Amino acid sequence: MMIFLNGCVSVELPNSKTTTAKDVQWSSPGRPFKEIKAANSDRTWLSSATGNTISYLSECGNSADPSLQILEAESLSAISRITPVSAKGFDFNGRAARESISSGEVDGVPVQLKLLVFKKNGCNYTLSYGGVLKNFSTEEKYFEDFKKNFKAP
Repeated sequence: MMIFLNGCVSVELPNSKTTTAKDVQWSSPGRPFKEIKAANSDRTWLSSATGNTISYLSECGNSADPSLQILEAESLSAISRITPVSAKGFDFNGRAARESISSGEVDGVPVQLKLLVFKKNGCNYTLSYGGVLKNFSTEEKYFEDFKKNFKAP
């Protein structure tokens, strides 16, 4: 279920060709997170302690230019009964960014998801941290460290 949480919906328009960003710099979240393969992200790490996930997705070359709010909404589409907890705008990697925390349910299980979305040099980026609501705050610091080390080209 947590792998499902980190999924971001990609809207592909006819005749559009999206690719992943090259030369992205990041540092692995470290223990208890271990990298796993997930088709809906560039990289994903799963916590063996809580099942929380940290991931990032990059999409480059899409002729559409969605707003940060649309990028956020696409990422939240897998969650039902969404309740916004917080949202703020700020600069990240030299670009306007939006970070939000939302609560909801996946298959009836209460979850929470923190998203950071921004655009840079023709690419859209979504960094996410999520998990079961009761375990969310337990490992949030790993996501904060991941963000500090994330550099988009």
